[in-house]
Amino acid sequence: MKSLWSVRYLILSLLVGVLLGLPILALAQEQGEQPSGSGPKPGVGETVLVPKKTEPAPAPKPEEKKLEKINPNEVFTLSTTTNLVNVDVLVLDPNGNPIPSLGKANFKLSDDGVPQAISNFAPAEAPMTVCMLIEFSSKWWVFLYVALQDAYEFVRVIAPKDWVAVVSFDMRPQILQDFTQDRYEVTQALDRLRIPGFSEINLWDALAFTIDRMKDVQGRKAILVICTGYDTFSKLTYDQILKIVRNSDTAIYPIGILEFITVRYPRMETIEALQARNALATIAKYSGGQAYFPRFETELPSIYEQIAGQLRLQYSLGFVPTNPAKDGKFHKLKVELVDPQGNPLRIVDQKGKNVKYRVVAREGYYAPKS
Repeated sequence: MKSLWSVRYLILSLLVGVLLGLPILALAQEQGEQPSGSGPKPGVGETVLVPKKTEPAPAPKPEEKKLEKINPNEVFTLSTTTNLVNVDVLVLDPNGNPIPSLGKANFKLSDDGVPQAISNFAPAEAPMTVCMLIEFSSKWWVFLYVALQDAYEFVRVIAPKDWVAVVSFDMRPQILQDFTQDRYEVTQALDRLRIPGFSEINLWDALAFTIDRMKDVQGRKAILVICTGYDTFSKLTYDQILKIVRNSDTAIYPIGILEFITVRYPRMETIEALQARNALATIAKYSGGQAYFPRFETELPSIYEQIAGQLRLQYSLGFVPTNPAKDGKFHKLKVELVDPQGNPLRIVDQKGKNVKYRVVAREGYYAPKS
């Protein structure tokens, strides 16, 4: 009998324990306590800080589709890098005046003897962009006087929309006036040329300096060099400046002042003077410009009018060479005028007589070197 009561008492005790444990377990779950587990638990009397209010968690991003593997051989790419070569072309009559009204089909362009497709063509008139590079040396006062006279004369042909800069040089080049459309600012820059500091005439270095700063100038551009053609102390050699000139797209128009001086001072007509003249003529030819050697002051107005006319009316050709090799070699260019049948173009004047024209363009360019 006692054993029966003992069993009943044990069962009753278990039921009471279960009933009393349920509220405690529910309270523990409401307070976030874990029934059991590893890690430290707060001790009795420990202060619990209420966590700060936090921003709601961002909504989960929609599952992105996995990209399929791409075969590189099947991908078409667009490259913005081209080997476009620009060539400014003059077509002049026997008097040196530009011939207008020619079309794209009238030009035939060859690269090392291989005909090229002309992709860009611009025949319209445009303002000229000219940098005046003036020899300003104390070597001899007559050089200085003639150079300044020739420089002031050029101001007369500047039109309101033309851009002109002024750079002088002796031992080193000096920018007196950046590009401006104001004649008065150009004159002010020339007015600063009064007392030269050095007797050196570093023409090649000054040319390289100016060509480098003209490379980012857009449109028809030229360097008007008023100088003797002498070079006394340049770091660059004549061969090096010729290579720089060939690689540039800036036409160079030298105005030699020695011719004017040798007419009045015959003793100045030396071998060095002839070499200086030939050097300027070669630089002009390589660049697509033209050299002038006035003997008298009265020649200057017509010379400058002619240069301005040439610069305002040029034909700009652009092509992508069929030879894509980046070997750094020199490529010889040839520009010809042709009729629709591909024969040499015949130009006549108002009386129907043939006009003996000449095409002026730079002789070539250096391919980029990889």
